[in-house]
Amino acid sequence: MPDHALSVKRVAELLGIRTHGVLALIRSGELIAVDVSLVPGGRPHWRILADDFEGFIARRTRQPVAPRRRRRKHANNVKQYF
Repeated sequence: MPDHALSVKRVAELLGIRTHGVLALIRSGELIAVDVSLVPGGRPHWRILADDFEGFIARRTRQPVAPRRRRRKHANNVKQYF
């Protein structure tokens, strides 16, 4: 496996969540991982490539939103002539 592959435990530490949360992200397809287990049909041993992890973070990062301009409310007792 390449040096730039992260374990489930390491990804959990980086995200600040439990390993069960990382496994749920893998099962849902949000986080791409590779099963490196040697026994087919056995317990999976997931590794997350650094590029896939960075892509996950980029998709999850919220982009700044431009503030909305509020319309000024006019008082009901004011007449506008123009």
